[in-house]
Amino acid sequence: MKKWLKALIIIFIILIVIAVLGYAAFFRYKEKLALIGKRGGEELDIATPVAVYMARTGTINESLVLNGEVFPKTEVNIYSTVPGKVKNVSVREGGEVKKGNVLARIDRSEAGITYAPTPVDSTIDGIVKKIFIEIGDYITPQSPLFQIIDIEEIEVVVHVPEKDISRVRPGLYTEITVVSYPNRTFTGKVSKVSPVVDPVSRTLEARIRIENNSQTLKPGMFGEVKVILRRSEDALIIPLSAVIDRNGKDIVFIEEDGKAVQVEPVLDIREGDQVSVLKGLSPGQKVIVIGQHNVSTGDKVSITEEIE
Repeated sequence: MKKWLKALIIIFIILIVIAVLGYAAFFRYKEKLALIGKRGGEELDIATPVAVYMARTGTINESLVLNGEVFPKTEVNIYSTVPGKVKNVSVREGGEVKKGNVLARIDRSEAGITYAPTPVDSTIDGIVKKIFIEIGDYITPQSPLFQIIDIEEIEVVVHVPEKDISRVRPGLYTEITVVSYPNRTFTGKVSKVSPVVDPVSRTLEARIRIENNSQTLKPGMFGEVKVILRRSEDALIIPLSAVIDRNGKDIVFIEEDGKAVQVEPVLDIREGDQVSVLKGLSPGQKVIVIGQHNVSTGDKVSITEEIE
């Protein structure tokens, strides 16, 4: 057989093999598309996994957070009514005293004249914060001898920024936490608001009164103060993370019958990682909090977790 005829036969056989393989591949590709798109005449359920939170009612506060320092409600200096030498001191710093207790005695005797020691009495119930004298000191009625403080009730002083002055007024409830007791919350009320703004700091001083019968809070402590500007006790609350921005609007997705449904809620108070809803949602609805960025209205979703 001639060489050219033999080569032509080989090329023909190769073309037939390629055609058969191509047809087989095309058939398998069509079969795969049909499998992906439909199965038994029904579309496959390709759902986006999501986590949901059940919308519920609760209490939420709109708060102004400030830093504050603890001061005694009452602080007085004790003076002697007469000049003379300190004969004795009857108290120690940190000790408790009652109104009328003798703190010290002053000897006002002079050369040739002897007087009975004059007592120096406490004018309030409280704690001896500071003793300014020692035995043998010569004192006059113009010099303070003791400093007594009453911390059965204390005041926390905060400085309100000028932009928030109109929101703070006497009577507002407060919650205070201090570094020394990070797991405790102390409650009080705004008792006094200064009538003038500090020209340097552009802040307004406000004082918060707190009952301190256990004397847990000490003058000089610093803490975080939440001034509760507004409280809603039966608000519909959802996690703030559920709210996303789309085209400048606050959007929330809920799960209904296995599908994502977009709603535009009217939001109100934001506190921490929560926000209250005025309109657009109802208690018990399942709000998508994980996976909401990956869905649109009508998309199938699969709940993988319900967050409490």
